[in-house]
Amino acid sequence: MKKTVIIGAGPAGLAAGHRLSENRVETVILEQEAHVGGISRTVRYKGYGFDIGGHRFYTKNKQVLDWWRGLLKDDFLSIPRQSRIYYRDIFLKYPISIPDVIARMGFFHSLIIVLSFLYSRLSARREQETTFSDWVSNRFGRKLYDIFFKDYTEKVWGLSGEQLSADVAGQRIPGMSLPVALRNALLANRGHAVASLISEFYYPRLGAGMMYEAAASEFSRQGGQLQLNHEVLRVRHAQRRITSVVCQDRLTGTVVEHQGSDYCSSMPITDLLWRLDPLPDRQLLEMCGKLRYRSLILVYVIVKKKDLVRDNWIYVHSQEVKVARIQNFRQWSPALLADAHTSSLGMEYFCDEADDFWSQSDAALIALAGRELETIKLARPAQIQDALVVRVPKAYPVYALGYERILAELKCYLSGFANLQSIGRFGMFHYNSMDHSVLTGLLAAENILGAGHDLWQVKPGEAYAV
Repeated sequence: MKKTVIIGAGPAGLAAGHRLSENRVETVILEQEAHVGGISRTVRYKGYGFDIGGHRFYTKNKQVLDWWRGLLKDDFLSIPRQSRIYYRDIFLKYPISIPDVIARMGFFHSLIIVLSFLYSRLSARREQETTFSDWVSNRFGRKLYDIFFKDYTEKVWGLSGEQLSADVAGQRIPGMSLPVALRNALLANRGHAVASLISEFYYPRLGAGMMYEAAASEFSRQGGQLQLNHEVLRVRHAQRRITSVVCQDRLTGTVVEHQGSDYCSSMPITDLLWRLDPLPDRQLLEMCGKLRYRSLILVYVIVKKKDLVRDNWIYVHSQEVKVARIQNFRQWSPALLADAHTSSLGMEYFCDEADDFWSQSDAALIALAGRELETIKLARPAQIQDALVVRVPKAYPVYALGYERILAELKCYLSGFANLQSIGRFGMFHYNSMDHSVLTGLLAAENILGAGHDLWQVKPGEAYAV
C-alpha cells in the first residue's frame, strides 16, 4: 500500500497532497509554520488581509487553472491590472504606454531610448549573454535597462545586473522585448502572449491565502493528514531510498517519525540536504552554502484615506528610498479591507538575514515606511492609522552567476533517491510563479500514481506547455 509524506504546505505541497488524497492515497503533509500557503499565504490583521507580496493568479496551463477554479469557484475573481513604475519623482505606466513615456520623460529622452535600443540590436551577441544586464540590454537597450531594471534589480537581489544570471529574466519575463512591449501598447492585445503584459488576472476574493486554505480544507476532508507546527529534523535514508521523516511538534516538543512509500519535499533544497541522515559528503554540503536566498521584510500600513492610487502595485526604481515595491490591496480586492474608508498598503523591503536592516525594530521599520511614503508623495506619516511588520526569511532563490553548476550537482544527488521528488520554488531552487509550483505538485502526484514526468524538465518559463 502507498503512503506519501509531503514536506511543506505551500502551493506545491498542497497541490500534490490534494491530488493524492483525491485518489485515496494515504498522505500526510508536514508544515513547520502555523499556517498553510508558504509565501502565498494571506496575513490576517484586525479584519484586514495582507498578502506576502503580490500574487497574481495567471497561467496558460489548463490543469492548473482548473485546479484553482475547482477550489474557489465564484470566489475566484477576474481583476483588471494596473501598475506603474516610480522613477525620479515621476510615475510611468507599466506595461509601457508610448504617449505616457513621451509625455512624462520628454521627446529627447524618449529618442535616446529608441537610439539605445537600435544600437543594442546592431551590437547584441545573444550567444554570449550570461548576465541579467546582458539579457535585458540586448532586448530593450542599455538606456531602458538603466531606467526600468537596474535600480529595482539591485534592491531586490542585493547584486548588480552583472552579477546575476540571465536566467532571472529568461524564467520570469520570457518573450519580453521592447518591440513586444510596444506592440502590446499599440495594439492593446491584452498581453496574452507574455505574462508580464497581461491586463487582467485571477485573484481570490479574500487574498491569495484563501486558495491554499481551501486546498488544505479539501485535503483534510478527503482524509489527508495536515500537521502544522511540525518541523522536520531528519530525513532518513538507506540504499538510495528515503525511509522516514522525523519531525518535532513545535508546540509540545513531541518527536514523531513518519514512514511512507513515497516522499515529496518543498523545503529549501539546501535545508533538505543538511537534514539527510546520514549526511551526504562534505563537498556537497559546502556547495549548499554557496546557494543564496534573499529575505523579505513587509511593512503593512493602514492609511486613513480611501483612494490613494488606482494601481494594484507600484515598482519603486528610485534609489532615494529603500522600498522596492508597494502593493495597494484595495485594488486587488476590496474585501481585504476592514474599513472601506481606509487604504491598506504592503511595503516590500529586500535584504539578507545577516544585514543590520533585518534586525531593525518594528517601530524603526514602520517609521521608515512612513517617511518613504511621504517621499513618494503617496501619504503622510500622520495619515498612518496602524501598521504591522512581517519578516520572511529565504523568500527568493538568488540566481547569482554560477548557481546553475551548483544546483546541477545537488539535483543529480537528490535524483538518485528513487522515492523522493523535489517540488515547488524552494524544493527546486526556482525563481518561479505560483502556477509552476502548483504544476510540479500535481505532476509529482501523478508520478506517485504511475506517471513518469521528469519534474526538473518542467522549466518555469515553459510550464504552460506541459
